[in-house]
Amino acid sequence: MTQREVIIEQAMKMFVSQGVKAVRMDDIAQSLSVSKRTLYELFGDKEELLYQSIKFYIDKCNNHRKHQVKELNNGLELIMISLRDMVSEAPVSGRLRRNLRRFYPQVHQRLDSESHGEIKEGLRRLLAQCVEDGFMMPTSNCDFVVNILYDSVQGAIVFDGRNEARDSMEHISLLSYAIVIFIRGLCTKKGVEIIDKCFVKYFGNIPAPDTLSKA
Repeated sequence: MTQREVIIEQAMKMFVSQGVKAVRMDDIAQSLSVSKRTLYELFGDKEELLYQSIKFYIDKCNNHRKHQVKELNNGLELIMISLRDMVSEAPVSGRLRRNLRRFYPQVHQRLDSESHGEIKEGLRRLLAQCVEDGFMMPTSNCDFVVNILYDSVQGAIVFDGRNEARDSMEHISLLSYAIVIFIRGLCTKKGVEIIDKCFVKYFGNIPAPDTLSKA
């Protein structure tokens, strides 16, 4: 790793563990045994380092998911994996987003405007693949489904800071359950089988969706 990448990775760890406002450039420099001048020469100011750190983390997650697509060759299972990741990461990502919006609104807006289209396009490709593979019904409106999924996940979990209780694992699990039920309703018989297997595999602590029909 380059010095720049080492700094970005360490800064991201500190922003997550201590909070974006609490971490100073002095703290980052001291933790890495580098001069503060080096940080300013590489990044200009704290806001740019903050932006680069979060962007690096987002890109790393995106690249990991792209690798998973090639390994799985199953868009429906990848959607389930993404939901599982949402459940595990939401408390941290939600707090981080709220603090960005409160203390560094320009960084928040910059990241939001860049990731909005990228996330939606990624979902659209996955859904189109699911239709092509026969996992979802051909009548499924991908654009509508993308908007529902994006607004549910990003709006209720990440960007809505009005209620701190939204970060509770109970709430997040219920939301992921509702999203799975929504996706399941769009699936063919073959897709439903995959959804139910994946639900047990990735969300084993929640009753499987097929239990609804047996109630």
